[in-house]
Amino acid sequence: MLYPNFQDLVAFKNKKLKLVPFSRRLVKSTTSGGYHSPFRGRGLEFDAVREYVPGDDIRCIDWRVTARTGRPHLKVFKEDRERQVMICVDMNSYMRFGTRNTFKSIQAARVAAFLGWQGMASQDRVSGYLFGDIAERIQFFPPKRTHNSFVSMLKCLAVPHIEQPIVSLKEVLLNVARVAHSGSFVYLISDFMNLNQNLPDDSEINRLSSRLNLIFIAINDFADRVMFPIGSIKFSSNDKNSLSVNTESITGREKYAAQWEENRQQLYEISRKFKIPIIELTTESNLPQDLISGLKGIKRC
Repeated sequence: MLYPNFQDLVAFKNKKLKLVPFSRRLVKSTTSGGYHSPFRGRGLEFDAVREYVPGDDIRCIDWRVTARTGRPHLKVFKEDRERQVMICVDMNSYMRFGTRNTFKSIQAARVAAFLGWQGMASQDRVSGYLFGDIAERIQFFPPKRTHNSFVSMLKCLAVPHIEQPIVSLKEVLLNVARVAHSGSFVYLISDFMNLNQNLPDDSEINRLSSRLNLIFIAINDFADRVMFPIGSIKFSSNDKNSLSVNTESITGREKYAAQWEENRQQLYEISRKFKIPIIELTTESNLPQDLISGLKGIKRC
């Protein structure tokens, strides 16, 4: 089965996750909610001073600290506010791969369903951003707290679509930067296998990670990292291009494993450099248990 079962995605509504990832970024919402978040307002409790990042409210600027340091700083106050959550799901053709238990595409949809239903239960405004093999290559579901909007997103994840040209993570992140509210939690679900020339430049990533609570959720299959000796395999695509691989070659398998290691090191370096948490799951992961464990492992910074 290449696509998830819609009813299975709806069933995740009954699984609860009593965990709220730590946020150190300014929440822009003016609607009351269930989270103790930084926000400016008269009579509110002062929390801290931090450097200004593009998109912040200039009315929050602490002019004394700004004058002393020569760099703009903001006063941050505390008040209970709602969260905005954006769930980005990679639906490119390479996600429809798996050798153990299920496909990466199905596991990604399950993760999205679990996070979305949790957000709805917590009175968050949940938005969706699907990219890849979908109409127009990209589909955005605006932030709402209604079940109907989120169910429409789940239906899109479960329905087969015509294969489209690959949508790069660079294109996705640049679009997310335009539509996501400052302080939002943004979960990017992908296998992150094609990082070379597939990400924005460092300044763009830094700007994005400074303004949003960005979390990478990497979903991979065991065969992404290890090639088994099972003879000659022919791979083909819809454009009729094909490639034959001799899996019996020891050198070939070593190069395959080396490419995986290089890819992970590159991903970890991005995580370290821009303080973007990574949750690693596989097609064999036990959801939601492994996802909860991954979220709990995110360090508070």
